[in-house]
Amino acid sequence: MNYLLYLSAPLFAVAVLAFYYFYICRAVKTSELLNIETRNVKAAILLFSACFAVLCSSVFGLGAIFSLHLMIVAAILRVVNFTVKTIAGSRYKYGMKLWKKLYGSGALQIAISAAVILYGCINMYNVVRTDVTVYTDKNIRSRGYTVALIADVHYGVSLDADRLRGICEEINKLNTDITVLCGDIVDENTTESDMHEVFEILGGIKSTFGVFYVYGNHDRQPYTEDKTFTESELYAAVTENGIRILRDETYRINGELTVVGREDMSNQSKYGRKPISELLATVDKTDFILTLDHQPREFKENGSAGTDLLLSGHTHGGQIWPANYVFDWFGFNDAVYGYTKINATTGAFVTSGLAGWGFPVKTSAPAEYAVIRIQPAK
Repeated sequence: MNYLLYLSAPLFAVAVLAFYYFYICRAVKTSELLNIETRNVKAAILLFSACFAVLCSSVFGLGAIFSLHLMIVAAILRVVNFTVKTIAGSRYKYGMKLWKKLYGSGALQIAISAAVILYGCINMYNVVRTDVTVYTDKNIRSRGYTVALIADVHYGVSLDADRLRGICEEINKLNTDITVLCGDIVDENTTESDMHEVFEILGGIKSTFGVFYVYGNHDRQPYTEDKTFTESELYAAVTENGIRILRDETYRINGELTVVGREDMSNQSKYGRKPISELLATVDKTDFILTLDHQPREFKENGSAGTDLLLSGHTHGGQIWPANYVFDWFGFNDAVYGYTKINATTGAFVTSGLAGWGFPVKTSAPAEYAVIRIQPAK
């Protein structure tokens, strides 16, 4: 994965350089303040464009994210301008000065991009609660079960200790039966002290039957050689705070609900990953079977094996629009966000997570924790 990032950075910088050069040239031509045909002006524009490209050298920096949005908005408005020009005909050539100034100067593109980024920052920091109710024909107690779902904290990106404690206090007021942590609570940028801090805070959540955790693809820092903590230190930090780790394991609750925790798919070559059919082979199928899997994959296999509800994270709801649509179109996962009915008896819910990876901007889905209520069918 690091190799892909190293390769994408220079390619993106070249794309940014070319984009800004032509973008600024058009803005200068529209403003008519300088003669765009002179060598010195073109050299100055190239220099400015190179400076912007350097600012975008970090693919996950705000400069790169803003430039990416600006390029997308510019492409959309180019289509809009072509459409307006075609429909307006001669009126466009001899009139519509305000539109041509806003579009040609690039001011409209910058304003829209800045507004989207501002919204994304606010959206990332404003964590909301998402409520989901699932009905089952299984013979569970009449009041059902309430499950709090937290995933993709990526601690250190946007949440600090005070905000995370506030979220945990909100969950405590709900008197949940189970809290599940569906992976990527930490990542490669989380320090050792922050790793201890986040699990100390999450371990303080009060749920009747406990807090359960499955690893995500980032938790054990597989994408860096400069790990800030070891796997044994991570394991100790989790378990010492009363959180139960489930790695291809099952845990029965109240004689009627079984929690199944899976090893993350990206780690199967190193740690192994049992098929869901094998994990459920010895589980009482009259139980409501709640499966936790960081990545929303193998929906059909879960349906065939007997999972009643699959809970996942990983996608961040796409994090940056329109990535959510791209992920959905190309089928990188079986779902990107929200509740999906797999078959007559199996459903899946994919949370967009408390935060996101790499940068504190989230435009395609809310930053959230989810409260899932499992109720007997009416």
